[in-house]
Amino acid sequence: MKGTLAVARYTLLELSRRRILLVFLIIGVVGVAVVGVGLKIFAVVNPVNFSAGGSVGSTPPDPAKVDRFLELIFVSTLISAVGLFALLVAFAIGMTAIYHDLESGAAVGIFSKPVSRLAFTTGKVLAAIVGMVVLVGLVGLEARLAMFLFGGGLEGALWVETLAAVANAVLLMLIVLALSTWMNNIIAAVVAFIYNAVAGVVVALHAQLVGGQLGDNGMVKGVLDVAYWLVPHDLMSDAARQIAKVQFDVIPPSEGGPTAEQVLSGIPGASDFTDIIWWLFLVGLMAALVYVAVRRRQV
Repeated sequence: MKGTLAVARYTLLELSRRRILLVFLIIGVVGVAVVGVGLKIFAVVNPVNFSAGGSVGSTPPDPAKVDRFLELIFVSTLISAVGLFALLVAFAIGMTAIYHDLESGAAVGIFSKPVSRLAFTTGKVLAAIVGMVVLVGLVGLEARLAMFLFGGGLEGALWVETLAAVANAVLLMLIVLALSTWMNNIIAAVVAFIYNAVAGVVVALHAQLVGGQLGDNGMVKGVLDVAYWLVPHDLMSDAARQIAKVQFDVIPPSEGGPTAEQVLSGIPGASDFTDIIWWLFLVGLMAALVYVAVRRRQV
């Protein structure tokens, strides 16, 4: 236990010195500030453009609806930004947390002390997760503060989506950690990126299959069902549906177009218990692969 905590403290200290993490944090903080303040300024300068079908010279929109619609745009943009930021941090930590010690020779000094490879791996993984939570949490906290510029009401969706972004990034980070123990860290990042992209395509196609948009071909169904359970499933909150509901409250659907219920039915909801269990299984599996890679690595 002492060895694990010592490695975790050492790794957190090393991560705090990584310039790439500092650069990503600055980008995330500045990006959230620009989105929030920029939308607020634009709404004050030209509020008519945010009305439903408004045009220059038309009746000014209800200020309360303008604020609500702006918050909707802000939260929608923010959710995407937080997810992207979490993925960037996942690659940055995954590429350096173990690879740097192995390539620099620092691991030799660590293993010469009473620190087992299991303690080394556990400490590294623990520190990587803590670093991930802290960095993404800081950006999420800033985003929550920026929401005070608007009316409020979607804070729960923001927090849950941030948690989901961290969970998805942790899994990707473990994949990069395991690969970077066997190969160059840049190549490991590229492989992990391709794998993650393929997984996203498979999950999207499977969602269309379940929604009946790909027909009823038995072979296609069988292939996608198998592929679906070979790749990670990004955990999702109910944020997309909540945002869509707010949008319909602010801008009701036009006559003759799809109803709110029809649109909401096509938006994926929160991940169910099965997806959470699958995520936990993959996290355990990837953590075990990191340990196997460290154990077999000659240092």
